[in-house]
Amino acid sequence: MEDYLFACARVSALENGLIGREKLERLMAAPGMEKCVELLSEYGVDVKRDPATGAFLREETLLARLQKAYAEVQDGTEDAPFARIFRRQYDCNNIKAAIKCQKRGVDPASMMFDFGTIPVQTVVECAGKNDFEKLEEPFATAAREASDAFAKTNNPQWVDLVLDRACYAAMLADAGKNEFARKIVAQKIDLTNLLTCLRLLRMRSGEAGRMLLRDALIEGGELEKEFFEAAYGEGETPFWEAVARTDYSAFANGLESSSTLTEIERAADNFWISSVRQAKWQVFGQEVLLSYLATVEYEVRNLRIVLAGVEAGLSPKIIGERIRLNEL
Repeated sequence: MEDYLFACARVSALENGLIGREKLERLMAAPGMEKCVELLSEYGVDVKRDPATGAFLREETLLARLQKAYAEVQDGTEDAPFARIFRRQYDCNNIKAAIKCQKRGVDPASMMFDFGTIPVQTVVECAGKNDFEKLEEPFATAAREASDAFAKTNNPQWVDLVLDRACYAAMLADAGKNEFARKIVAQKIDLTNLLTCLRLLRMRSGEAGRMLLRDALIEGGELEKEFFEAAYGEGETPFWEAVARTDYSAFANGLESSSTLTEIERAADNFWISSVRQAKWQVFGQEVLLSYLATVEYEVRNLRIVLAGVEAGLSPKIIGERIRLNEL
């Protein structure tokens, strides 16, 4: 862990420049996008504009902020595997988009993030040829399976199910033997499985839902498959009671059958980021760096919500109900 002393000191200083609750509230209250852009510049964000028109480029600005954070950590750790854990979700998104778009004859460019560990062009070429050898495992095998399943069933849901499993398998592999890294990935898996189980419960799909649950559950979490199968069979009220008896009781606290899925998803996100942020009190180690990267991911997600809300003319109250926990 001492190899990361300089990197940890660096990100501890960078955390002072992250956009916390007070700054987000100022953005939410801004009278329009130009004022938001002005505030972003004031907060030290490298604002990107179209060179021809001068128009604010929201996604390019946010992606650049993510790239800068990851570059800091990757440079400071000599591109250690754990530093790319959260980038796997972008690989997963890109492969899903490429396979689905190839099947439908649609250009996937607008759905791709040039931020995964696998170059976007490689993903697009593999999907175009239906040959995924150039993708590293477990994505190569998963992409072949997903593409074949989509061709046979014409159901894009299979693409999501197969590649989500590969994504979390890759994250666990990147986590290696680090206890904290494995724990936060396992928590992500458990929360994803809990939300899947709840959605199927609310769909009242009966036996068909039980079969889909078995296919959808992701391995690698701390909660066993039997837990979810039992919870699905008992109904939603017993589901929340069962969750309250696990290490996820704080997530379940205050949630009930009347809670909307949006509220529940936000509670799951808040539970996870609170768990990850506990590492910020450490002086050095992978934990500090992962906590920083997770915080930047959530900062960017909140900025995306706020900027979209201001652009749509939504009130600060409505926008505030959609953002995730921000403890900065």
